[in-house]
Amino acid sequence: MQKKKRTVFSVHVQRRYHAGFHKVFELIREVADKTGCPVTSIQSTHADGQWRLPSELVDISYHGYNQGYGKVSHSGYHFFDLTYQFIANGKVGEKWPDNGEVCASFLEPSGLLLQMKKKDLERIFTKAKYSQQYSHEELNNLTRGYGEIDAFVKLDLKKKNTTVCQVSINLLHNSFSRRAWVTPDKDLYKGNGRVKHETHFIQQGPFQSIHVHSFQIKDKHDRNTREDFNFGGNNHFDIHVFRNAALLGDGDVYQKIRIDELLDEKFHQTPGLVIEQIKEGVVREFLEGVCGNLKEVNLTSSIKDQSFAVKLMSAVYMSHIRKTNGESPVVSFKIDK
Repeated sequence: MQKKKRTVFSVHVQRRYHAGFHKVFELIREVADKTGCPVTSIQSTHADGQWRLPSELVDISYHGYNQGYGKVSHSGYHFFDLTYQFIANGKVGEKWPDNGEVCASFLEPSGLLLQMKKKDLERIFTKAKYSQQYSHEELNNLTRGYGEIDAFVKLDLKKKNTTVCQVSINLLHNSFSRRAWVTPDKDLYKGNGRVKHETHFIQQGPFQSIHVHSFQIKDKHDRNTREDFNFGGNNHFDIHVFRNAALLGDGDVYQKIRIDELLDEKFHQTPGLVIEQIKEGVVREFLEGVCGNLKEVNLTSSIKDQSFAVKLMSAVYMSHIRKTNGESPVVSFKIDK
């Protein structure tokens, strides 16, 4: 029985460790400190390019819709945590929201099956004969209770009954993909045509607008060069900053910041994806904590700092359940000070 032992509980949300997002947090803090204006609106979108053909919804368990969970559970949590990071870095004491109000909308397998039917897929796949193991009716029956494909989340952050920040978080698996073949690749993570698109638009009233763009056009990510930091490259991540320079008193109205300008040389010497190197850093920090080489206060992603994202994720699923049951889809949750 454990009587006295240091326990480390860290949540793997790698964007907290990302140099590009660190820069975004810094920019938000600068304007909040100068003006007293918190973050006033956020629009975040993550499109995963995970194209699953109809029979594969049933037969493939990877990112397992057939196990009862979907996009919100796969990668949605990362963006709920990012929402918290955006508002927390712009925190102005007396303006901090004390509750959130959520309304969620899910695209479920039944909707995906209506978007592209068997006859459409037979016409599209001309180089390889398309066949479907199950009929449309069978698929509808088999996929009842499966996890969500896409989720659109509307969040109002409130001070008592007054909205102080509006947020939309759009999470998609059903999005632009490079897949052009019938038989799925053995590597379903990076080898099945997956292409990632991610954007964040953060407003701080009339003072600052930050646009984060991360767009890939290639589905092969094994080897990367300096060119992959350009638009569409595997490591593309640009920050566009618009500021009311006349009032803020410094800098330009517009600035573009590329991720390669923010990285240590070690990132440039490794051919892998930057995000994969960041994930390795997350694991290293955890091991340092377990070995006692890092104080708990220095953990980047301690479980103690996850309340907002956990409550938001719970509210999103509760909103969907209520909507399915014909009840009001609006769900509220308290926000810690």
